[in-house]
This record gives sequence, structure tokens and C-alpha cells, in this order.
Amino acid sequence: MSAERQEDALDQAAEWFFRQGDCPLAPADQRRFDAWLSASPENRAAYDEVSRTWDELSRIAAPPRARPAGPVKARRSFAGATASAGIMAALLLVAAWGFDLPIRLQADAYTATGEIRSLTLSDGSTVELNSSSAIAVDYTDAARSIRLLKGEAVFSVAPDAARPFTVASGSGDATALGTVYGVRAGADASTVTVLESRVSVRSTHDAFSPVTVSAGEQVRYDAAGIGTIAHVDAAAATAWRRGKLIFTERPLGDVVAELNRYHHGFIRIVGDDLRNRHVNGVFELGDIAAVVDTLETSLGIRSTRLGSSVIVLHR
Repeated sequence: MSAERQEDALDQAAEWFFRQGDCPLAPADQRRFDAWLSASPENRAAYDEVSRTWDELSRIAAPPRARPAGPVKARRSFAGATASAGIMAALLLVAAWGFDLPIRLQADAYTATGEIRSLTLSDGSTVELNSSSAIAVDYTDAARSIRLLKGEAVFSVAPDAARPFTVASGSGDATALGTVYGVRAGADASTVTVLESRVSVRSTHDAFSPVTVSAGEQVRYDAAGIGTIAHVDAAAATAWRRGKLIFTERPLGDVVAELNRYHHGFIRIVGDDLRNRHVNGVFELGDIAAVVDTLETSLGIRSTRLGSSVIVLHR
């Protein structure tokens, strides 16, 4: 079974588990659920996995005095909701919340989840590291090279005409032309945002590179090459430097993905319709749970929480 099919089965299982809550399904929904459950062994296994995970999480979340001495059959909801299958992955792959050992060994500087750090390099250039980010520095007499191993950083480059300043990320790099700029490393692509002056962006997969990106512009590159240069509010795109996140007509799914970068835990959405709801606002990074509270109020949705770590957004 492919990873994609397994993830689809887990997401569908979480949807069914959530819909049942503490009440029986309507007859028509029950027939659809039974048909889905019997459609493949993978569906049955996914549903059992979600159910088992919720039972375990319920035991973890319950206060010690509230735990009976005998076996526990966990309720399917806290306040009438359930966890999504993604929680299991978050718990089992807890290393993904922070740095894995290979990155730590390569890095000259890194930040933990929720940490934002500034540092000055030997040439006087400064680096602001966003949450869960890491860089490796390689300075020689001929060049200043930075590798963004993970996450995001903003670079304020000290002038040195004899030694170009280049940040490599993914399948390309960005060389300063006397400037302040940010680089973000994604799973499949990297993004360069210019705050001051200009940057030369090159892709190893694009014969038309490099391209010059000016202040107030942003460009994305991946294995297919360099995308179109776009005008952006660079200050808003790097608002994390001021302890804020700014969203304008951003889908909730994107917002939650961003919040997860700063959250000591895991936030998950149940329902594609919720993922596509648009979010506008300025949010403080100091309290991610409070940001979720605001999202609940503004979007008219609810959440289920296991302590302060695991948060599930749902109708």
C-alpha cells in the first residue's frame, strides 16, 4: 500500500470516527460507513488505528485520579469531537517536531521549535533564524557560503566585493547584491523574499537562471526551475521577526501549517471544507493556543484539545 493511499485511508477513517462522536449515525450514513469499512482491508485497518490512537490519547490526557483501575473504554469525543489520524503520526514521529540528529551535526546554528534567534557572523553580516531552522556556514578567502539546512532565515549582508554572499537551499541559491533578504526552505521548494536592494537567484534546473529579484519581490524555485517573480509585502512575509504572523486571504490549511512551525505539539484540521476557509488577521506568536482561540471565534469553528499540545479543529 502506497504512502498516499495509506494517508487517504487514515484521513477518511478520521472523518468517519469524528462524525460518529457519541451518537449513532443516521441510517443512510451508517450504510455508507459500513460500505466504506468493508470496501478494503486498508479501510478497516485505518479505522482501527484511529480508534486505538484515540483510546491511548484519552488515557494520556486523563488526570491520574480520574483513571479507573481496570481497562478503559475511551469516549470518542471531548466536547463532542474526535482526533484525526494525523495525531498518530505526530506522536510516533515526535522527532519531526524538532531537529533530527543529522541536521544538528551539520548545523553551525539552529533554533528549536518556537525559538527565534539572531546572530552575527564573522564578517559582520547578521542572520535571523526563524523557528525550527538551521544553517551551516562556510567562509573562505574567495566566498561567503551559507547552507539553509531547514526552516527560514533573513540575512543582512555586510559589504565585501571580493567575497560574494550566497545562501544555498534546495535546488538553487541566492547571491546578495548588497542587500537584506529572506530564504525559506520548504519540503519541495525554496522561496526568496527581498527586503532591500537586489538578489541574484539561480536554479540548478533552470537554463534561464539566474534572475534578479528586487526589494518587495519574491520568487520560488523547485526541481522544475524558477517560478514567476511576484510583488509582495516583504515586511508582512517576514513578520515573524517582530513576533507576528500576518495572513491575508490565506486558506486555514496554510495558516495551520504555519502555526505548526511554532507550536510545541500538533494542530490538525478535520474536514476539507474547513481547510479552505480564508483567514485574515495579525496574530502574536507568543501564544499559539490563543491564536487558535481567535480562529475558532472568527471562523465559527470548534477545537478538541489534549492538554496544550494536540489541537484538532473541526465543526
